[in-house]
Parts: sequence; C-alpha cells; structure tokens
Amino acid sequence: MSDQVPNAGDDDKARPEWLRDLLKSSYFARLTDAFGGWLLAPLFGLIAGGLLLGGGLFLGTAWQFGAQPMVNAHRYAPYTAAVQGRIVDSWAAIEFDPADLPRDKLYWQAVSHISRCVRVEYVTRPDAAPVQRGYCGMRMDFGEDFRLHDWTEQLQAGIPFTFLRDSSGFEVQEVRMDKAALDWISSHPPNHTFMLSKPKPETALAALREQFDWPVEVAALSWTAPVPSFPLRYDPAHPELAMPAQVVFDSGHWSPWNLLIVLVIAVPGFMLWRAGISVLLFGRLSSRVVLVITFASLLGLPWWSNVLPRLLRHANSDWAVLSQGMLDDFTRTTRVIAAAPGELPLERGERLTWHLDKGEYAQTFGRIRFVQPQPSPTTAEGVLAALREQATAQVLAMPAAEQTRLLRTLSENASNDRKRDLDVFTHAAEAIERDAGGDPAAQAAARHFLLFAAGYNVWDVDAMEAARSAPSKN
Repeated sequence: MSDQVPNAGDDDKARPEWLRDLLKSSYFARLTDAFGGWLLAPLFGLIAGGLLLGGGLFLGTAWQFGAQPMVNAHRYAPYTAAVQGRIVDSWAAIEFDPADLPRDKLYWQAVSHISRCVRVEYVTRPDAAPVQRGYCGMRMDFGEDFRLHDWTEQLQAGIPFTFLRDSSGFEVQEVRMDKAALDWISSHPPNHTFMLSKPKPETALAALREQFDWPVEVAALSWTAPVPSFPLRYDPAHPELAMPAQVVFDSGHWSPWNLLIVLVIAVPGFMLWRAGISVLLFGRLSSRVVLVITFASLLGLPWWSNVLPRLLRHANSDWAVLSQGMLDDFTRTTRVIAAAPGELPLERGERLTWHLDKGEYAQTFGRIRFVQPQPSPTTAEGVLAALREQATAQVLAMPAAEQTRLLRTLSENASNDRKRDLDVFTHAAEAIERDAGGDPAAQAAARHFLLFAAGYNVWDVDAMEAARSAPSKN
C-alpha cells in the first residue's frame, strides 16, 4: 500500500461552482477585509490613540512654550495704549456633556470643567462710546468638593475677577451651563447624598445649589476683596480688540531660546503623530498621502486644546479624556479667551445664581439686612465680627416671638446639617440668655441653640443664666 499526497486542487474541485466563484470574487475579499478590520479596530484604535496622544502632547507643548509666545509677541506689539475697564458681567461656565457619562452613572461633576468669564466695559476717549469685550480664563477640573469662594479673585494670574455684588456688598455667584446640561442635572438624582443636609436633595441640581451655598465664607470673600478695576491694553487702530494688560505684558517675554524648544520637542512629536495617523488609517494609504493628512491636521495646533481630544475620540475615547486633562494642565496658567459680547463660552447659557439672602439660609442669615462697613474689614475674622454685631443688634430688636422662631429655626437647621451660618448668631443668643428681663420662651430657645447647635458646653450656658439671676451690685 502506498501513501498518496492529496491534490490541493481536489478540495477546490469538490466545492460547488457557486462557492468557488464566491471565494475568488473581489466582493468576498472586501468582505473579509472589512470583517478583519472590524475585529482589529479596537486594537488599532488603542495603538493609534496612544501614538497620537504622545505626539499631540509633544506638539502641543512645543506650540505652547515655543511658537505661541512668538505669535503673541507679534500680535500684541501694537497694543501700546492703556485703559482701565470695569467688570459689568461675570459668571462661572460649567461645561458638561451628558454624552460623556457612562451609562447609568451619576458622577457628572467628574466629567465636567469650569472656568471664569467676565464682560468688561471701557472707554478709550472721553468723547467715545463705551466698548465691551469678554474674557474667559483657566479651564479647571470640576468636582463635588469644588467651591466658588475657594477661587482667588483672579481670572488668571495678574488678571482680576469678581462676581457682581448686591446691595449688601455680597457677591452674587453665578453659574452658566447649556440647556442639555441643566436638563440633565434637573432630572437626575445626585451621585450621592453623604454629608448633605436633610431632607436629602432629590436632584443633582439641588445638590449643586447646596454645594455653593456658603453665606459666611462668601461674605468674608466679598467684604475683604474690593471690586477691582480691569487693566487693559489695546491697539489704537483697533480699540475694540483690547486685551488684559497682563497678557500683553507677558507677551514681551519671548526669547530666541524658544526656537530651540520648538525643535527639540516638535520633531519627535511630529514623528509620533505621523505614525499614529498611519495606524489610524490601517496603513492603506501611501506614505505621501499620510504625510499630507498629517500636515493638514497640524493646522489645528493654535486650537489644540479643543482639536486634539476630538481627533483622539475617533481612535479611543479614553485617550481623548486623558488628553483633555493633560492639555488643560499645560494651559492652566496661560489660557485666556477673548471675544465680542455674546460670543464667550456659555455667555448665553442657562443661569443659576446664589443670593445670600435666599436659598437654604433664607430664614436665618437672609433675615438680617447686612450693610458693608466702611472701612471694610480686611480679614475673615473681622468680617465675622461685623456680621455678628449687625445680627445681634437686629435680633435683639425683634419681638420675642420672632426671636424664638429664629433661634428654633437655627437649631432645626443644625439638626438637619445646615450649619453654615450658626456662628453669626451666637452672640445674639448669648445676649438673650443673659438678659434678666428676657422672654422665657426666647431664652429657652437660646439655651437650646447654644448647647445643641452652636456646641457650647453646659457650664458656660449655666454661667450665663446665673449672671442674669444674680443680685445687682447696686
């Protein structure tokens, strides 16, 4: 018996004719190619995204620290005139796209960003009409522990910022977002309610309102930081295009050494970027076409913080998110957007405002008509002392029934974890507790407030009661 090697053509002849024709057709070749590409797309996207991320960061750094200063030095050379502007509108722009949230997740703040924006009015000549120009500063990561009053009163280093003030001199903090974002936070519960007041907020919007509702801290910031002027520089030929004076000043610090930075960083960045483009296109195009596409994509370098994440989304969404955060870090101290009125980020967005006489503390802090002292306190401790003095005078002037109601509301707020204005009323409660001719119900409410809300020890409160019942020395 002899071994026989099967003829490779036997299997082909055994197949039906229609199957042989299908396997040899160009349609089948394209189908298998497409199917293979579909299977390998995530892997190609991961590799391409990594290469594009590395190259994009190198190129972005080269532009930011090498080319951008040269562009700015040329652009702002004609800005020789100076003027002092005034802030006529200001807000915090929260950028949140519900599409960025994974399905069934609620941590919207973790995928959001926030920046400060102002609209400034200035007059270039006594006989000229006022001109307005808008500016937005650094783009920061947002989060549930973010507080507007923790920000320094600067749009950017050396560029002033403040929210508009009410009749008491308190800042009226304002947030703007687009309608899709506001609709989402209005219709979804918060990510969690840990450490929030009771009853627990039912929506993310209610939790956001509580997040920024800090009456004493905002009052301290407002009274210790006077309303600033806004120094500007402009080109006399184009006064409507004024820029913050600090931006123009910084543009004069360009050095020829910046060119070395461009070369050292941009060359490897370009090579990585070109490799990423090639992988993203599955290597199907000629090297010449890839080179043309690479150069064309680099036209977006001046707007890299917006362009790069969008490009990376086509390769890998995780790389896109990472690039956005890293680019924000690069530009955090230099990013200033200027635009005509109505063209700034979210300038026409949905508005949310925080008035200190409204919100969760409307029935306590909001009951007092505060007046900013002149001269204004220069420290947070001085502001608290002024708030206590004015609150004490007005509370003692209230009828006993109103005093009782106010103190009971303060105690109830404290039991519901709304404690951010308690310190303002401690001196008023002490005065009521010491008053020998005081109303018993008001004094009982004051004692309860001091012990169970303000955290006084029982010996100090007993001493206040003993003082009011002690015989007169006269």
